[in-house]
Amino acid sequence: MATIMARYNQNDDTLQRIDEVANEDVRMKDAFVPDAVYLVVDTNILLHYLAVLSRFSEDIEAHAFPVLIIVPNVVISELDGLKKREELLWFASTASTWLLEKVKGRKSVKVQARRETCDTPIADSDYARKNDLLIYDCCAFFRTKGNVVLLSADKNLCITCLANGIPSVRPSIQRWSSRELARSLLAELNYSHDVSYFRGHEDASNFRPSRTLDVHRRLTAAPVQEDEDGMDIDDDGAAGDSKEDFIPTHALDSLHMQVIDHFAIVLKDVALRVRTATGDLAPPSQSQHAPKYRQKDFRAWTIGDCLEYLDAKKRLGVSRPSLRVFLLRRNEDRGWRRGQDWSRQDWTNSLEALEDVGTVFEDGFVLNSLAALRPEVQNIFNTPMRPTGL
Repeated sequence: MATIMARYNQNDDTLQRIDEVANEDVRMKDAFVPDAVYLVVDTNILLHYLAVLSRFSEDIEAHAFPVLIIVPNVVISELDGLKKREELLWFASTASTWLLEKVKGRKSVKVQARRETCDTPIADSDYARKNDLLIYDCCAFFRTKGNVVLLSADKNLCITCLANGIPSVRPSIQRWSSRELARSLLAELNYSHDVSYFRGHEDASNFRPSRTLDVHRRLTAAPVQEDEDGMDIDDDGAAGDSKEDFIPTHALDSLHMQVIDHFAIVLKDVALRVRTATGDLAPPSQSQHAPKYRQKDFRAWTIGDCLEYLDAKKRLGVSRPSLRVFLLRRNEDRGWRRGQDWSRQDWTNSLEALEDVGTVFEDGFVLNSLAALRPEVQNIFNTPMRPTGL
């Protein structure tokens, strides 16, 4: 595993690519949205509530809700540091992959550029709180552009911002959702708005980092930690206590949702790279005899479309179950199953099929993702209550 981790950290340039896009954005004339609400997110939200934030981002884009999600530059640095910790590698990786996809789209998510700062002085006595103060500085900068709200599970950071006139939202209920986030955000700003079109909790994964390496819990706030990366993850019980342990069977369901969301981005990235390298960038075909994916705009390609295209370029191995079926979203097509409905061998075979894609196309993005994912799958199946057959 040490060799895999070293290879991962050496080859992963996701966060560097995010930084490049962020600093291109600052030169754009439309970098700031008139009358927008700027929602500044902390690292603990990206680690523990990525699915909720992702659904919220999709909802505000679908309904033109005037909110721009801001990721402080220091949060990018923290994610980079957290990738060195095996127990957080998968969560930091999925967060950074999602961020890269969103900032490239330049719609609802923006990363703070290096020039977007108030240069708040940090005293030597406050050095231990440096990252918190840099997040506050980000909030202070965007307050000059419009209304700002901090989104964090760190009580101390929320207090710091509140003391300086910046309201905050914390995950505060057992089953947080895009809808609850929208409701809390509007309440902090004293706005009245219909939030019924924001999605509820049933559509988001709740698989999060555990308190230990071998037990996964369904938590609504992260444990208190302080490490060399300088990130504090706060848990004061405000969101409910930890007695609601994550049942292993549900852990597989939630991890399965994360895997689908993550590899939808990763496999599309592989397909785009191959299309670009081969000059295969023709518009959708009008022929009824063309493969279904050829008749679609690339932006509408599903995981299945990407796999079919890649298989047409270089023959991929046959897996049982089919990788396309294993990665189906709920209600997408026949054959969908919950994560717990797939046996351990099904999971193993599907991860090997993904490895085949990464190997055949020499794609580090796929292989790095698998290096991060495999320990999480192993941890769940090694819990005392095995979720499914062996």
